[in-house]
Amino acid sequence: MKVLVLQSELGVLRGGGENFTRNLFTAFAARGHRVRAAFVADCRRRYPLPLPSSIEPIPIPGWWVRNLGQATLSSVSRYMPYKSCFRTTWDRVQEAIAWRTCAWHNRRFQRRVEYEFARRWDDFDAVYVHGDTILASKVAQYHPTVLRLPGPVTAELTPMLRAVQAVCANGDALDRIRAFLGDHVCELPIGLDVQTFTPGVSSVRSTLGWADRHCVVGYVGRLTHLKGVDLLAAAFREIAQDVLDARLLIIGSGEEERHIRTVLAQEFARAIVHIEPDVNHEQLPAWYRAMDLMVMSSRYENHSNALLEAMACGIPFLASNVGGNRKLSETGAGWLFEPESVPALSQCLRRIIGNRPELKACGEVGLRSVRNHHSWAASAERLEAIISSRLGVRG
Repeated sequence: MKVLVLQSELGVLRGGGENFTRNLFTAFAARGHRVRAAFVADCRRRYPLPLPSSIEPIPIPGWWVRNLGQATLSSVSRYMPYKSCFRTTWDRVQEAIAWRTCAWHNRRFQRRVEYEFARRWDDFDAVYVHGDTILASKVAQYHPTVLRLPGPVTAELTPMLRAVQAVCANGDALDRIRAFLGDHVCELPIGLDVQTFTPGVSSVRSTLGWADRHCVVGYVGRLTHLKGVDLLAAAFREIAQDVLDARLLIIGSGEEERHIRTVLAQEFARAIVHIEPDVNHEQLPAWYRAMDLMVMSSRYENHSNALLEAMACGIPFLASNVGGNRKLSETGAGWLFEPESVPALSQCLRRIIGNRPELKACGEVGLRSVRNHHSWAASAERLEAIISSRLGVRG
């Protein structure tokens, strides 16, 4: 099969959706298929993150921005007390602006894709679109299309979703979408490279000057409002005052970074917090292994790649009680806390990080669960079956 992947920030971000696509289509190409991917780049067709060698890049040049003004809005919010009416209103304003900026970015990408491929659709057997329902419904008019939805959408999009030959989802999103789309949506599960993400030793702690006696709380992902890293920063500031062995390790970058550095200024000065903004996916296992507990304090999460990767390294998790986090907690590999509650997160951290035997036991449970249920080879085989059965394309 010859497949075109459309994902606007595939060469720009290391987010969960981008990592999902890179890993899925690396495994898909290994099954003998040809994969090309179109995404945004600067005016000279440059982009910061190289794709895997098995995926041929098609950079679309231009002036692109998806998070305009978010860093400034986040910096203003740090002056507002949590749970105050001003903070709640400001959060809603920030989310609304983020949504509109993202929609504007997507519309520009949609127009460029239609222009760039107007005479090239026949070069491909199928098109795979990540997360953009409008783009997928337009492309489906010209060529057989698979749409992968990384999160839930509303029933208002039903006409556009039914115009796409195959719609895929997983986790909490799959359950919600099936409620109104029925069997037109099918499961495309998250895989995992269980050869790369394994338990083991790591030199990260010693590099940071942290010892084995320290309890390292970790986070991996984008530093955005949706991911709730502001909640984690506030909770850690509370517990660091009396839990002297606590350490915080954050892997990622984004518009909330300035806010985190401001909130945790004293903790940075004490060298008990470290942010590593850019880690190659292949190097992530060493950073996971440096943790005792992985925290995912998202305001919403469909089915976290980062939690699965941590589990594969034998690291238990503490996550907000939202979306797909609930399903992962059913494995026994971690705990849940009340969403958007700094006191609840602080209380759980205090209780958990002092209990080394319980941390170890939950880590072992998570490791067994991941090894038994997740692989990219199985995900690629599933995608191949979807393209064959739903699109009528044979490879």
